[in-house]
Amino acid sequence: MLHDRLEAGGWLSNSYDLTAAGVKGFEMLGVDIAETRGLHRRFAFPCLDWSERRSHLGGALGAALLKLAIRKRWVTQELDSRALSLTGLGRREMRTRFGLKA
Repeated sequence: MLHDRLEAGGWLSNSYDLTAAGVKGFEMLGVDIAETRGLHRRFAFPCLDWSERRSHLGGALGAALLKLAIRKRWVTQELDSRALSLTGLGRREMRTRFGLKA
């Protein structure tokens, strides 16, 4: 799961702030950290996924990552639903960038 890889990779601290590696990693992906921190919402926190009963990355940072994944066509969003589908490109990117087998 991506959340776990971000923690294991040292991108997130225990308090859900970004480490130096996390800032660099997210910025290399194309996430503007200063802009994301400036939004009027919590920056980052663990959010329990109701279907999998595991945490995912919530807050402005999680939203920025989702926006990036949709823009880069790593995922597609089902109409009238919160469901996402991982694309072939997304599978390759998750494997290459995060070591995830999807």
